[in-house]
Amino acid sequence: MLSRDEATALMVEYGEGLPWTRHCLAVADAAQAVGALLGDHHAIDIDSLWSMALLHDIGRYVTHDPIMHGVEGYKLLMDLGHKDAAFVCASHVVFGLRESEAVHYGLPAQDFVPRTSMERIVPLVDFLFEGDQPTTLETRFASLRKRNAGNDPFLDMLDRARGAATSFLAELGSEIGHSVEDVVSGRLGREAQTRRVD
Repeated sequence: MLSRDEATALMVEYGEGLPWTRHCLAVADAAQAVGALLGDHHAIDIDSLWSMALLHDIGRYVTHDPIMHGVEGYKLLMDLGHKDAAFVCASHVVFGLRESEAVHYGLPAQDFVPRTSMERIVPLVDFLFEGDQPTTLETRFASLRKRNAGNDPFLDMLDRARGAATSFLAELGSEIGHSVEDVVSGRLGREAQTRRVD
């Protein structure tokens, strides 16, 4: 697994301080907060979760296409020998790509669907940010639909992603006893999250 220092170095090298890197850092910090609250329910390596979340959009150094940035991130991280983080790059887009979709976009012939808690936290938290600002799932999906109007294949995948994200949001909320949207936005006291990390 990538350490925080390794992930940060990659983000500095490929992100070059561009605005999209602020989104990545916000998602990483929020994913860490969610993961910390899940500590009693799942075996989560908080440092690995933070690192994978930081790098989920690293493919934006090549493209901002809503699918291809995940593909480019996958290719980069596979080339660098970071298989787990590469999988997260590919599987975070639209909450996962089916095998036929993966092949269509130039990925290996397999499902790229997040299955572990860590892999599922990254796309969920990603959907809870508009840039580096926390938002609600409903607001984010409305924004993505508007921005991608006319891209019917993507919108179909986005509808599927909405179902997966909504279901996982409810599942996590039930497990941790708090709204994940509140955790991400900071409305849940930081001291409660910090206690879980220490």
